[in-house]
Amino acid sequence: MKKGIFSSIGNQRILSSLRPRFIASTIRDNLKLSEGAFAFLVLFFLTFSTLSVPFSVGLDPSWQFAMNYAFEHGLIFGKDIIFTYGPLGFILAPGPMQKSLIWANAMLIISTACLILSLIALIKETSKDNTSKRYINYIIAYILIILIKDYLHVKSFDIVLLSISIILSILYHSTKKPIYLCLSAPILAVSFLYKFGVFVMCVSINLYNYYKTAKNRKYKIITAYLSVLICIFLPVCIYFFRNLENLYNYVRGSYELSYGYFSAISSGIHNNILALPLIIMLFFTFYLTKNKLTKWLILSGAPFLWLTIKYSLCVEGPWFMSFLAITILVYALITLIILCEKEDIFSFLKRFAILWFILIIFNISAEMTLPSFTSNISKNIIDSLDFKGLNITVIQSQMNYLKYQTAKNLSEDSLPISILEKVANSTVDVYPWETSVIGANNLNWDPRPIFQSYTDYTPWLDNFNNKFLNSDRSPEYYLWFKRKTRPEITSLRSRMLFNDDPLTILDILRNYQMVMRENEITLLKKNPESSINNPKTIDKTNTKWDTWLKIPYNYKDTSFILLARVSIKRNMLGIITRFLYKEEPIFIEYKDIEGKVHKYRLSPDNAIDGVWITPLPVGLNDKEYFITAIPIKEFKVLSSNPYCYEPDITITWEKVEVFNKRLIKVL
Repeated sequence: MKKGIFSSIGNQRILSSLRPRFIASTIRDNLKLSEGAFAFLVLFFLTFSTLSVPFSVGLDPSWQFAMNYAFEHGLIFGKDIIFTYGPLGFILAPGPMQKSLIWANAMLIISTACLILSLIALIKETSKDNTSKRYINYIIAYILIILIKDYLHVKSFDIVLLSISIILSILYHSTKKPIYLCLSAPILAVSFLYKFGVFVMCVSINLYNYYKTAKNRKYKIITAYLSVLICIFLPVCIYFFRNLENLYNYVRGSYELSYGYFSAISSGIHNNILALPLIIMLFFTFYLTKNKLTKWLILSGAPFLWLTIKYSLCVEGPWFMSFLAITILVYALITLIILCEKEDIFSFLKRFAILWFILIIFNISAEMTLPSFTSNISKNIIDSLDFKGLNITVIQSQMNYLKYQTAKNLSEDSLPISILEKVANSTVDVYPWETSVIGANNLNWDPRPIFQSYTDYTPWLDNFNNKFLNSDRSPEYYLWFKRKTRPEITSLRSRMLFNDDPLTILDILRNYQMVMRENEITLLKKNPESSINNPKTIDKTNTKWDTWLKIPYNYKDTSFILLARVSIKRNMLGIITRFLYKEEPIFIEYKDIEGKVHKYRLSPDNAIDGVWITPLPVGLNDKEYFITAIPIKEFKVLSSNPYCYEPDITITWEKVEVFNKRLIKVL
């Protein structure tokens, strides 16, 4: 009995001595973070940053302002605005507007968190049993995020959405877990609202997974995925588009913008044709690895890579080459995360480095130099290690700078007091594209849907503006203002401004009259009396490529404007070339009565709506007349690659009578 008592007391002493150890161990276990959670916190706080861009003047800053303005004032896409970016397009460059600034940075924080979580899941999946490789992969993930968040060269949010889609696609393929496919649904929804082109790319990344899931008859997964997709898409579409008509117009408008882009904006095919084999070889280095997952990654990503190359090489410019370069580097870093064997890693790096060097040399020789990422990436790393994104003082100073710099930048577009007094609180729109004038002068903006003339690529888009300008919704005033970076009547890519959007420009000339011109800014007011009539067809003829066609009417007669509906038909080669790559630029040359030739680029899609022939506008600076123009006696249409088109070009002559004597002054 005593023994039992003393034994019990001994056990109690042992338990008492163990209790503090147990409590300490429990606290440690409760406070101890898993490896993934710790990696997330480190990566998130190292890469966290806010984004704010001061409004400025010019072509690109104008549409960036418009995206912020549309979100702030509740403009409906598909009704009030149609552009390459959607309702969430303001995320690209959030300016000093409270609503857009808060939402943009919230979306950037969430998207960055999603990117980090997807990378951690990929690292854990591909290096389960290799601790040292897993830690190296976390460093690679950090470099990848810093690379993507380099706002100086690429539109970071585009790449973030695409990178998440790529990683989720890999995870679904390797694990067969439906959760990863379902998680791609909200990414699709955000990309659809952000930019239709990014949405199409995200879909292309998942095409193979869609195909395999359907082929294997995994109906439960398909049902779950579609349910998630509908539950996300339905409420956001109702909120942002209000009805099916606006949603259809947004999708159709986005398609028309994409279709017209590869014709109206494209550079010559011969300019960068040698880049294609180099880029294909560069992507082929991924396939040469022994790892099956990297082989699958390239093969399944072929549609996305084709879209990336097609988009990046359409126009020569630093941003477009940056987009391609970042995409290649993202694939390279993801490949390094996937590869486990040292031999595979080193052999891949050797091949990739050699071809990357060749691509850089090619770009230098072709005057398409890739941007230098080194200095910017190193700066981003230093900033992240300083935790500047978490420093309240730094954020506050950034906000103060944002407001100050915006006011300073927009002061360049301040309107004369006489024009401001005339417009007052009336509705106003700006032609051709300097919408930053609205922000600089706090005007009551009532935009035509395709609010920048150079994006009015196709007849469908032009007709959408035409309906608006002939409705009760049209603004009371038009401000015709164009900066001196280009000649007065020259549009983007050397096009003639009056041929950018044929129906729109005729509507403005018909329904509005000049009431004031000061400091090269013209104010037009809506007038019930038409300045011109609707075009009337008067004749039809055919011509050939690069052949002068004489004007069959008295070109000295200033009582009318002569238009030509130019019908250019592509043959099968032209259709395939445009679909797979891009279209060769088409030009129009005018010969005036003194024999001088005026050459402009021509948008072949819009040419069917009427090309301005004579008198040809040459200036917009006369105090008494809206347009100064010169008579044209002949013109011709030419292309460096006419083999993509039918040999005959159909010309339909149209006559527009001029009633307003102050509209055109013929020199």
